Amino acid sequence: MTRGINTHCLHLEEDEGDCKNFGPLSFPVYQTATYAHLGVGRSTGFDYSRLQNPTREHLEKVVAQLEGGIDAFAVSSRMSAISLLMEIFGPGDEIIADCDLYGGTIRLFDNVLKRNGIVVKPAECSKVDVEAIVTDHTKAIYIETPTNPMMNVSDIAKLADIAHRNNAWLVVDNTFLSPYFQNPLRLGADIVIHSCTKFLGAHNDTLAGFVVTNNPEIQEKLRFLIKTVGSGLAPFDCWLIERGIKTLITYPTTQTHADIPENVRIANGITDSVLRLSVGIEDLSDLIAELESVFN
Repeated sequence: MTRGINTHCLHLEEDEGDCKNFGPLSFPVYQTATYAHLGVGRSTGFDYSRLQNPTREHLEKVVAQLEGGIDAFAVSSRMSAISLLMEIFGPGDEIIADCDLYGGTIRLFDNVLKRNGIVVKPAECSKVDVEAIVTDHTKAIYIETPTNPMMNVSDIAKLADIAHRNNAWLVVDNTFLSPYFQNPLRLGADIVIHSCTKFLGAHNDTLAGFVVTNNPEIQEKLRFLIKTVGSGLAPFDCWLIERGIKTLITYPTTQTHADIPENVRIANGITDSVLRLSVGIEDLSDLIAELESVFN
């Protein structure tokens, strides 16, 4: 029987371990740092919470299931997730990146990747022929769709086809739509990035991020990285969410995209007159009345 997405959010298709054995309706939050072994060489699969924790593993399985992936990796923020992913690339590798990305992503690409010898080629992926700028060194196409904050939409299936015909991966930041509205892996993408600040905490107090993949090669690379550099990537160790559900207005020019050069920012459509409205759960009539009182 096919399950709906709301059911998938609450129930894994596989045995839910403690929830089945002991009866709690919510998966428990494990706060222990270390785990006892059953015997020499007989680990339960958990040794140290910095490497893996039952609560975090359960969360990762739920998100992987929602996206149709084979594995997910939960870390402390979207930027940690992107930083983890970028560790699989090396000097000389080339990434074609959409021009209109989250400001923190652009800063990471400009300040860290280039310093590490990774070539970042900006492109308007929703408008141009991306294949025309692919080279033998291109390892990935990186997009955010819809983009932040201009809401440009890229053709995921088309870009996935271009990437795969050129032996590259397609990476999609799916923060805005979340797996509830969009499943990039099912459209051909290899890797999905999430900020769960958006879809778990309603863009307020939750800090966590995900990397989700359906590619076994990428899965193995990321598992190795979690074990070797996990301490620097701050794994997401608990699932305690304070929901931020109030409407927010932000000003990208001086906030999320303040560090982007003015000519680049304006070329991407982020002018001084752009405001970003993140709608909360207030009554619609109240929100409209508030906006009318401000703008009138």
